[in-house]
Amino acid sequence: MSDQSDQSDREHQQRFRRVMAELPAGVTVLTTMSPQGPVGMTTSAFTSLSMDPPLVLACLHHRSGTLAAILEHGAFAVNVLADTGDDLSRVFAEKPLPDRFTGVPHHERDTVPVLGDAVAWLTCRIHATHPGGDHTILIGTVTRAGRGNGEPLLRHRGTYRRLV
Repeated sequence: MSDQSDQSDREHQQRFRRVMAELPAGVTVLTTMSPQGPVGMTTSAFTSLSMDPPLVLACLHHRSGTLAAILEHGAFAVNVLADTGDDLSRVFAEKPLPDRFTGVPHHERDTVPVLGDAVAWLTCRIHATHPGGDHTILIGTVTRAGRGNGEPLLRHRGTYRRLV
């Protein structure tokens, strides 16, 4: 019975993943500083939460090294990737954590790295964290915001997309 239950759970998870992939999402890279230098990760699980005070919300896997660094540092940046940022998204999703910033233009704002090619960025202080299944819900108070040039990169049905 356990094997059937495990199979049913996996099927349910896969169906959930396919349904959620129908919702287009902006592609962001969350960045922070660690004792070893800048770190970051790609995420689409990001949204605004409140205008007053200005709050944003991101969801990161409990075992994420970037999450651990954000919690230790107490601050992070949200970088909205440009529609030319497919490769950059893959670097921050797939490359080993200490190597992700190699060759990536960035500058420091409010103690956190901001990517040079971001179409928009926010710097944030941790406001709160909450458990959310196998993820941690990270809420940040926005301390600064800026815009660059270009259009945002989107993710839909597991594929990178551009605004038309």
